[in-house]
Amino acid sequence: MDGAVLSPVASGIEPELLPIAALCSGAVRYMEEAGQRYVYMEGLKFYVRGTEKQMDALLCLNYPNNSYPTKLFLPANLGLGLNWNADPYLFARHWFSWSWQGVSPNQTPIAILAGHLEAFK
Repeated sequence: MDGAVLSPVASGIEPELLPIAALCSGAVRYMEEAGQRYVYMEGLKFYVRGTEKQMDALLCLNYPNNSYPTKLFLPANLGLGLNWNADPYLFARHWFSWSWQGVSPNQTPIAILAGHLEAFK
């Protein structure tokens, strides 16, 4: 049926990740590595200084640093004058992140993602 909206159960996506899935061209799912919980986002669409970008991303929901309890990782360093200070190898892939404080883990995943994407306005 064209135009049908799948329920979270039918789509295989956790309900709290559906708003993020609407921003992605591919899979969105929880993943864990070394005790950290991530949301993997395939083909996340977002804006960087008014220009649309699309790339995979990892959102860490419990980063082990009290000053940075959440973290967004991208497959490329976008520059932009941000302090790109992390380049871990996670899930068999190299990722990059920047210093961005003030995004609480006590929010929905979409609110955490939005807090990190504020850096690119």
